[in-house]
Amino acid sequence: MGEMLKLTADYKHHPEAVQTRLRDETVILHLQSGLYFGLDAVGTLVWTCLEAGDTPANIIAKVNETFTDKPETVERDLTDFLTQLLHNDLIVAC
Repeated sequence: MGEMLKLTADYKHHPEAVQTRLRDETVILHLQSGLYFGLDAVGTLVWTCLEAGDTPANIIAKVNETFTDKPETVERDLTDFLTQLLHNDLIVAC
């Protein structure tokens, strides 16, 4: 299906993914594919953390500190979300 997400690896935004913030949401356009992606507040936090150089494991910890969902739910949901970003070429391994 594609590259597997590694929780301790470093990822960065794909060079073809451009973004704009709209309050607590982010819209991303992948220039090569022409696809738009919308991120809610949690997705925007994840995107910002990636920009700051956080690993997926660090991002999971930050989301657990910020939001009140169960830690096991956050880990599962964020792993799925980050895998989708990876498979849609929005992030790449460093």
